[in-house]
Amino acid sequence: MKRIAAALCALLCLLAPGALALEITGLETETVTREWETSLFFTRMEELTGIAVQARAVYEQEDYDKLLAGMEKGNVTTDALFKAALTREQEIRLIDAGAIIDLAPLIEENMPNLSALLEEHPQWREVIELEDGRIASLPLINRSERQVIVWINRAWLEALGLTMPQTVDELTQALCAMVGADLNGNGKQDEIAADVMGVFEMRWLLPYFGIVADDYNLARGEDGSIVFAPELPAYRDFVALLADWVDQGILTADAFTGTHSTAALTSSSSSDEVTRSGLIISPAPYTIAPIDSTLDYEALLMPGPDGSIRWRDFLGQVWTGCFAVTSECKDPGEALRWLDALYTQEGAKLAYAGVENEDYEIDEAGHWAFLSDGVRTVDDIRAESLMYTGGTMPGLTPTEFLLQVDSEIDVHVLEADLRVAEVAERVTLPYALGSEAQERASALALTLGRLVDEGIARFATGETALTDESYEAWLEELREAGSAELVALFEGC
Repeated sequence: MKRIAAALCALLCLLAPGALALEITGLETETVTREWETSLFFTRMEELTGIAVQARAVYEQEDYDKLLAGMEKGNVTTDALFKAALTREQEIRLIDAGAIIDLAPLIEENMPNLSALLEEHPQWREVIELEDGRIASLPLINRSERQVIVWINRAWLEALGLTMPQTVDELTQALCAMVGADLNGNGKQDEIAADVMGVFEMRWLLPYFGIVADDYNLARGEDGSIVFAPELPAYRDFVALLADWVDQGILTADAFTGTHSTAALTSSSSSDEVTRSGLIISPAPYTIAPIDSTLDYEALLMPGPDGSIRWRDFLGQVWTGCFAVTSECKDPGEALRWLDALYTQEGAKLAYAGVENEDYEIDEAGHWAFLSDGVRTVDDIRAESLMYTGGTMPGLTPTEFLLQVDSEIDVHVLEADLRVAEVAERVTLPYALGSEAQERASALALTLGRLVDEGIARFATGETALTDESYEAWLEELREAGSAELVALFEGC
């Protein structure tokens, strides 16, 4: 009789709501080998939320694209997409096909943590909403996003007896002093004053001229209206600066070809190599310079002509397309309640660092470090326990926790990111346009972007003399290519 009762109880448990594990599928792009089926992350999330998850990763983009294409045609075989990596176009196609559901009516009831964040920052909700107010997917909220920063070699400035530049003229004088000086002490004249890669990086100098421009080459005029950045008078001053830097040897002749100098790239590959770069434009100095010289570089936040410090917010704090619930999910609320834990510091730390004293430890000073011992490496921890991968991971970035990492280099870069973020701004919100307008804007941006880059390179290298007439002829070429139409698309955004 007891056996029958036990069997009946087990059967009832299986049939009870929530007894079956939530099935999630997603794209895994991490370079470490991570098996979702055995990942401790999902086990720990179950302990945190009380919700079991059966997870399956797709490791090839081609296979994932096929999965999404099948969902559009009605072949939906999972409850949710986790680390979904959906573009806005994919979101629209999937929700219009009925493969994923509108989450807008479900967030407030099932996601108190995310709801509180969206209430505090209503502009974030604008980013995740589709044009008609539906919400197809949920985001990563990254308040400590990696910024593109202009880094200047403070150690070299000190060796030259110079302070941090505060004007474009002071910056030019400092970089000019670095040309030909043996600042790394290796007996060679192998220093590169400004080691930048192509016009894209050079455009990060625009804030020093009071211009914040995006990838559309759009900026805001004095009255706050959208303008095509090259039309601004200060933009010509920026182009003239690049030409001056080429003349003075601050920029190398190959700076406009899209490749860093061979010397700089060689130096970044080994800490045994000497520093060769005076000014770098990058998310972190160690992408170009030797990693052990990272602390020598300081973020260069110079004021523009009006005395204010401005910067371009490159990625924004909200990265969309990270989590979606499918039409096959029997309990969408459960899926959202599970995910909502990742919008807390506790859940975020699970994704980024794991569990204290199992994956990381905190010392007496409050700094944390991964518990790798030569047998179990940091990559092992990432593979076994962690889940964070760039902008595809839904949830919250635990900024305050990351600032306590036991790494001077990481903290130095992160603190610079936060300083830049305080003055960073966006020209237009992501997804400000409807689908048709966005398609046209993207086509115009592609054509105009090429013409802008080519024009800047011609002026800077002297292939075309920079005069009133030649600059106006270039602007007219851009107008004929549709610069005014691009501006009109974004007016009012």
